[in-house]
Amino acid sequence: MKKTLFVIAILLAPIIAKTQTTNQLWNDNRNIWEIDTRLGKYFPFETRHAYMKVLPQYGIDLRVSRQTDGRAQWEKDFNYLSYGAFLRFEKNNVDSIQFKYRDENGREQELWRPLGDCISTGGFINGHFYRGKYWSFDYDIMGGLSFWTKHGDEFIGSVVNVHLAIDAGPTFMIEDNLDFLIRYQFSHSSNAALRLPNCGINVFSWLAGVRYHPNGRPELQPKESPRPEFKKTTSIFASNAVGLLQTNEWMRSYQAPDGTMLPDMPSERPYYFADVVQLGIHRQFHPKFSYDLALDFGWTGETKRMYEKAHQMYDDGHEFFTGEDPVPLMEYRFARGLHLAPSAMFEINYNRFAFCLGGAYYLWHGIYYGTDQKKTWGLPQSSESDFEDTYLPPCYRTFYGRLGFKYYFGEKRNMFVGSFMKVHEVVIDYAEFTFGINLFQWDSK
Repeated sequence: MKKTLFVIAILLAPIIAKTQTTNQLWNDNRNIWEIDTRLGKYFPFETRHAYMKVLPQYGIDLRVSRQTDGRAQWEKDFNYLSYGAFLRFEKNNVDSIQFKYRDENGREQELWRPLGDCISTGGFINGHFYRGKYWSFDYDIMGGLSFWTKHGDEFIGSVVNVHLAIDAGPTFMIEDNLDFLIRYQFSHSSNAALRLPNCGINVFSWLAGVRYHPNGRPELQPKESPRPEFKKTTSIFASNAVGLLQTNEWMRSYQAPDGTMLPDMPSERPYYFADVVQLGIHRQFHPKFSYDLALDFGWTGETKRMYEKAHQMYDDGHEFFTGEDPVPLMEYRFARGLHLAPSAMFEINYNRFAFCLGGAYYLWHGIYYGTDQKKTWGLPQSSESDFEDTYLPPCYRTFYGRLGFKYYFGEKRNMFVGSFMKVHEVVIDYAEFTFGINLFQWDSK
């Protein structure tokens, strides 16, 4: 930890030196410095990792942010939030994480080693549920990248991962230049299935910190009453979202030196391309809120993996193919990787930036093409037929969720780019990167 803090100090030294020389980093009173300390407990999703819940995680945050003052209408709508960048160090205290590898004979072996430490950086928004004269009750939304000192274990498969956090708590004004804050936070770090293994690290933590306003506080421009007229808009949009994932589905595809075919390890599994085309309606019904209703036309190459595994299962005499109502042995075709699902998404719009949360339910899968099989309706995965369990990739069953962001651009904000996590229950399928455009747009009541 001492070495890591020394590196952070070296990185910040030029900034600190410049601040001391000029007496300010920027030239107005909207700038804020903040330092927070963290104490947390791990929250693993799988019961076999429950031993981690009693272990602590320590951390420290450094933040630089900018206070909005109401110069733009959206700043008033969000009650004068602030936004900025963070640098976070996390000291992990777990000394028994499973790490698997192959020995010289190709056999899978395991050892136990400590979980690495983590340095994260990115951006954040600090908003207010309530804002008073001397205190406020706030929330923070954070997103960025995390860099791990150790990887390849069952939790963290790569050096670079996505870091997400959300928290809430009070902030107290001590004097004109100083605030004291307390937060309760949930944070998550994983690599969006770009490199397995990928259980990820989840932590609930308490934060306590101080916030320094080097040049005092800005004068907030008063809210107008009544608010300036807002025009609701409706749009017909089209978008395309692409992703890349490393499959979680195992097969016997590793050939040992003696010629034996062995099950592959997570890190050895192939990558597959996925794509979703959306056609839908976007409704901006409030200055801060909007929603999408769309049809998702999806395709994933991971379906081919399921058909290849089905042939191995057939050769092994699996009960799916030998029972009273046997599953037919099918050959893979491109069309059998298709999917159709209606979707809905809710957006919180911070000017051109939007946080998004949505979900979808599958109506049809290409695996039924050329067969007499029908979709099994229901929400739980256990309701699926043996046929669906054999040929559908794990994250393409029943329903899925989306969590991510969009950024709107163009003079009329008629185009957007974004990134989303496509999630089945609590398991991420892959990260989507999307581009969209409004084909038609009009004002409406």
